[in-house]
Amino acid sequence: MRVLHYVEHWLELSSGFVHAHVAHSRHRAVVVSHNATENRDAFPHRPVLRLDRLAAVVPPHRWPAFRTSSLRAIASAFRVDVVHVHFGYAVRDVLPFVERTRLPLVLSLHGSDATSLPSRQPGHYDPVVDRVDAIVVPSRFLADVAVDLGFSDERIHVIPSGVDTSYFTPRPLPEQPVVAFVGRFVDKKGLDVLMQAWPLVREAVPDAQLHVLGAGPLESALPVDDPSVHRLMPDPERRTAQVRDLLWSARAVVSPSRTATSGDAESLLLVNLEAQACGRPVVTTRHGGIPEFVEPDGSALLVDENDAEGLADVLIRVLRDDELARRLAERGPSVAAQFDVRACSARVDELYDELSGHGAGGSARRPPA
Repeated sequence: MRVLHYVEHWLELSSGFVHAHVAHSRHRAVVVSHNATENRDAFPHRPVLRLDRLAAVVPPHRWPAFRTSSLRAIASAFRVDVVHVHFGYAVRDVLPFVERTRLPLVLSLHGSDATSLPSRQPGHYDPVVDRVDAIVVPSRFLADVAVDLGFSDERIHVIPSGVDTSYFTPRPLPEQPVVAFVGRFVDKKGLDVLMQAWPLVREAVPDAQLHVLGAGPLESALPVDDPSVHRLMPDPERRTAQVRDLLWSARAVVSPSRTATSGDAESLLLVNLEAQACGRPVVTTRHGGIPEFVEPDGSALLVDENDAEGLADVLIRVLRDDELARRLAERGPSVAAQFDVRACSARVDELYDELSGHGAGGSARRPPA
């Protein structure tokens, strides 16, 4: 079977789960990127076809029809059986194409495309809700959001974005009180909450160190004069290894995520799975889909979102209490193993198999118009 994966652009560093699925699928994949590609070394795949070069030479009023013709030509050349759109931002791009070809359409909603996009663009999904054959979401939390958007519960499939447990493997817990944060510097990641909590942590654990890996518009939240806070710049060429090395170096991993002012919320938070797979205690929040992918008081300690004092208290406990830290660390790999990327990708492959002979609404697949 051949699957056409459609994305706005291939691929932001924070969207590595899309590459992980494509790479671990047993079906052949052709990727179509609407815009210019990036991070090709970090996320290698062939073929990745770009539409932006065509869009640059086609008059804007003719572009929608030309895009549809281009997608039909690609689908024919590669003998595509299923179309899978990742993120809902550009799903309407493919509707005329799948209507003409009668190809099954799978839509993956990953987070902000469901939690905050509809408030900025009301009605964005109205033309889509009855025309997709399956909606894949990573968590029950996001499944409820999708239902609120109008998608049929019967077509929603909760399939998490998995963690590579053969790569993120446990190592002995270090003695040094190093705390790791991995994430974009955006509102929902709660970096400012962590920075409010950190002086309290340092007061109780004077030799504690915070290593922060990320980038984004809110980097001003990081202090410039605190020698205990170390900023690490993301390296696109070794992104996965960089994350793993940082997790291995840490005694605890902190994820102070919260609901952003835009409504954006965490649907899963992959770094929590990576940390658990590495055997690291996780300190995180009761927020979005996070509780579905940790074991509260088993592999992770949870606090309310936006609670800087509560966050500090829990971090102090993990850094001071060796028995607690070891107990959390030992439980993590078993929790993460439930969400291995191979098993998660296999579930999506099974969905492709189920849909490949059917069009919208479960009717038999019809020849292209």
